[in-house]
Amino acid sequence: MQDRPQDAKANGTTAEQKPKTRTRPTTTRNTRQQKSKRFERQNGATESAAAAADTDLSPKAILRRLEQQSGQLAILRSKLDEARQALERERESVKADREALVEERRNRERLEAMLKREQSARKQAEETLDESRATATALEAQHHLLRAQLKAQEHQGRRGLLRRNR
Repeated sequence: MQDRPQDAKANGTTAEQKPKTRTRPTTTRNTRQQKSKRFERQNGATESAAAAADTDLSPKAILRRLEQQSGQLAILRSKLDEARQALERERESVKADREALVEERRNRERLEAMLKREQSARKQAEETLDESRATATALEAQHHLLRAQLKAQEHQGRRGLLRRNR
């Protein structure tokens, strides 16, 4: 336990000494005013103009400020009108795009229905073709069988004629 106080003494401090505390400067009303004046200067006002504007309540000054504000208001209104017109154009464009999309979907559905009908008709035609081929093959086989029977009968009929003639 004694090692620690000795180390502290070697470093020049003792455990008996209190640690140093940092003190922050307190924000006073004066610094706040300086900050607000700084922001006014950044916004284009000078200290004397800002002070004069606060204290100057003459009718000319009020009228001048009113005219400035009226001009600013007119600019803002025109910008608002432009924004509204742009918004309306955008809405019309979106509406037209939606209508075009709906029309494309309808056309796609029609084409898909037509494709299904054509595929169904083609499948049915292929099935009919397969049935026709099977029928043709069966008829051809029956034809060959009948020919063979006919030849056999003719051959037997000639033999019978030949035997009678002898």
